[in-house]
Amino acid sequence: MKKLSVYTILLAIILVAATGCGKPIQPKSGATEANSDVQEQEISIAIFGGDWGETIKKNIIQPFEKETGIKVKIIEGNSTATFSRLLQENGAPTIDLALMDSGISELAHEKGIVENIDISKLKENAALLPEAYQGNGEEVYGVALGYWGLGIVYNKDVIKNPPRSWKDLWKEEYKGKITVPTPATTGGLPLLVQVSELEREAKGKVEKGFRKMKELEVVAYFDGSGTATNLYQSGEASVGAHYGGPTYVMQDQGQPIEFVVPKEGVLGAGSFWHVVKGSKKSEQVYSFLNYATTKIAQEGIASDLYLAPVHKDVELDEKTLERMPYGKNGTLKDMNMPDYNLINQHRDEWTELWNREIGN
Repeated sequence: MKKLSVYTILLAIILVAATGCGKPIQPKSGATEANSDVQEQEISIAIFGGDWGETIKKNIIQPFEKETGIKVKIIEGNSTATFSRLLQENGAPTIDLALMDSGISELAHEKGIVENIDISKLKENAALLPEAYQGNGEEVYGVALGYWGLGIVYNKDVIKNPPRSWKDLWKEEYKGKITVPTPATTGGLPLLVQVSELEREAKGKVEKGFRKMKELEVVAYFDGSGTATNLYQSGEASVGAHYGGPTYVMQDQGQPIEFVVPKEGVLGAGSFWHVVKGSKKSEQVYSFLNYATTKIAQEGIASDLYLAPVHKDVELDEKTLERMPYGKNGTLKDMNMPDYNLINQHRDEWTELWNREIGN
């Protein structure tokens, strides 16, 4: 009897366990809905790091989150890093909206990793300048954060005869004091093309430009805005090229650095928001774009980064107006905008040639 009792008990335990496995515990419907709602109220956005990133967070992301309740997951990196990631994730993106600069923006469209944008969904459409849109004919695939430019920079305590043209960088008195960008930066290849044009090179050719660039006696080349700033702040470089925004930040920090709009014009570029192809957050993406293109958001970006705004009604103070990439009384039409599509056709070839013949 004892033996039978033990078997009976064991059988009962097995039956109970089997019954339990046959009916797994289900999550409460409220918990499932809550998790789904959290995911729906999130959006993943790629932005730049450093001062740019902090400014974008302050003027766009944080007030957007507060106004809409949509949480923004931030991925920081430069345009090239974001572009590479989107290529790798093509078809299954983890990013919904991506900020990329001129040149890389066109490449992203060419590679089919960004969606066309329906501008009829943008509430501020009527108040935006034509330059607000990055497009190819009827297609719009980017919305501008703002425009900026590469110009001439010099240390007024060192340089007593300031440059006024890109040609001036080859003056004897500047030798060994110069820094200019490499093709790794947005302004590197446009500067090469500009120099080639000044050397009367045929369109799409840069051989004369390369020869001229090799004659430039530099202290260093820079492959990022931060590197350029460090060279000017340390005194290693006292004349050359740099972007307007970082230059004015140095001024505000008490550095004796001046920005010059060359007589040929600054080499213009824009930073654009792109809807990533394959994103399932269309509603949230357009909600973000609607906030990013408001007058208040555009004013904040212009005032903090000195980017030229694309909203018609933006009001800027005197100091900010003077620091626009086209000068106090200019407009976006006064900027010298390189042919980035042409540059992209030769990007790999020219970059390889630079690395081989000039290096860093």
